[in-house]
Amino acid sequence: MTCLYFENKFYIRWYKNCFIIKNIFNMEEKDIKQNELNSEEIQMGEKEKIVPQNSTEASSNNLTKEEEQNKNKIEEQNPDLDNFNTLLKTILDEKEVSKLTKVFYKHLLKIIGKHEISKKYDIIFLYDSQNSISENMADKIYSVIPTKTEKPVLLILHSRGGQIEPAYLISKTCKENSKKFNVAIPRKAKSAATLIALGADEIHMGTLSELGPIDPQFGGLPALGLTSSLESLAKVVTKYPKSSEMLANFLAQKLDLRILGYFERVSESAMQYATRLLGGKIYPSKIEDIARNFVYEYKDHSFVIDKEEAINFLGDTIKTNTEEYLLANDIHQFMSTLNNLVGIIRKKNIAIIGGCKGLIINDIENN
Repeated sequence: MTCLYFENKFYIRWYKNCFIIKNIFNMEEKDIKQNELNSEEIQMGEKEKIVPQNSTEASSNNLTKEEEQNKNKIEEQNPDLDNFNTLLKTILDEKEVSKLTKVFYKHLLKIIGKHEISKKYDIIFLYDSQNSISENMADKIYSVIPTKTEKPVLLILHSRGGQIEPAYLISKTCKENSKKFNVAIPRKAKSAATLIALGADEIHMGTLSELGPIDPQFGGLPALGLTSSLESLAKVVTKYPKSSEMLANFLAQKLDLRILGYFERVSESAMQYATRLLGGKIYPSKIEDIARNFVYEYKDHSFVIDKEEAINFLGDTIKTNTEEYLLANDIHQFMSTLNNLVGIIRKKNIAIIGGCKGLIINDIENN
């Protein structure tokens, strides 16, 4: 005869072709030992619950038609989207976008609920891998920022960037309306999204997290690129003095000096915004130097500023591989798989802007 104990609460033994399960809470040690030795029956002063060996299978096979229908209905209403096949089937079968949104929203809450750290925060999102940061996003985030809470705000941030002015306002809004403002970056917070992160009290990053330069772009080209081009032309003239007149005539015809001045001012504005958001915290270097590095130091707008390099600039503001990051990473892994499938099957993109209810399904832009 075999006896098993589970968490000191349940006593289970095999007896006459069935399992005997009894609660042993408050049993004395001598009683437990006696029960282990007794091969006929268990003397415990409580009713025994006898479960046939194949009771689970039997109960499943003996479900009435109505019970089976109810079970299937529950599974349909709350599908296990952690299962790839179930996720795929849900996307293929459900034709209404509004119903898909509700299903994905419920699963998002389920993911968040698995992380104990989520109870500590008011969680908001700027998660959009397709669309640029805009004034509309700033409005949505402002509308969900809690005003009467002692909880810190955690912003799950995943974005390729966008307009610098709304980005500054998003970061400023989160700072002003929360006791503490933290950002978790599961993968990318580039360009204007980096500017948002600079306003945070803590930036939570992992191995694949990345910030980026915040030099403004126009038509996909860096504002600082024009200045760099002129510097390159100046080197040509220095090397070949006789080309100076030809290049001067060319620039006079093709270059509007007002544009050159505008591009330079926009870059200076980016540095001013960064300096404001960095204020009030302690860093390894001067705030102005840090801001200047993010705007002027990097030659490529897509340059990866990983967690190690970010620590060099921002010191203890950067937190690595924390529970906040793990929460953001789990959300990203679900959203990444979801967007891959929805993109291929439905030609849609899914974003979350604001609270969890800010989950939206958009048509994929043809860039």
